[in-house]
Amino acid sequence: MAGFFASLFHKKADASVSDSDEDALVTSPADDSRAEPLQEERLPVRIELCSPADGAAKSLEEVADDVFSTKVLGDGFAVTPSNGLIVAPVSGTITTIANAKHAVGITTESGIEALVHIGIDTVQLEGGPFTLLVQPGQRISAGEPIDQVDLAAVHAAGKLTDVIVVFTNADNVDAIDITAHGAVLAGSPVGALITH
Repeated sequence: MAGFFASLFHKKADASVSDSDEDALVTSPADDSRAEPLQEERLPVRIELCSPADGAAKSLEEVADDVFSTKVLGDGFAVTPSNGLIVAPVSGTITTIANAKHAVGITTESGIEALVHIGIDTVQLEGGPFTLLVQPGQRISAGEPIDQVDLAAVHAAGKLTDVIVVFTNADNVDAIDITAHGAVLAGSPVGALITH
């Protein structure tokens, strides 16, 4: 599982810190001795989350797949969709697209990795019911379309259609507060994520 997970996301080094910045030392005017480098204090960042589809919001624990319901891949939420238009739950850059077109990875500006997984065991459908609307490297805003899925074809194949959103780099997530329950619209607010 870890190998599969690692293949979905690739972290990039923080280009905002140069080698010379990392080695900078603070000296006191009265004392030329070298002091410890200052640690940059990172303030919490609140990321608004939106529904990835029209439908009914539910908790991860209600998803009929142990990998998601036990939060092996991370915490998040799910929506049982009423139509096949899937939108980005967060703003960021498209960093990963599964070959079967059933999963899209988005990395936010603050480095949070969101996995949007459409359906349960839909990798077995080899991309048939899915039409991707984005490409790797594309910047996208929350609420913009990322995928179109033929829900009838997914149901005909005996698969569930839940759209699952998980935040996979849990070490960077302080809290997830999902406030929406029941009926939601694609792009509508469902809660927030707090990161550091």
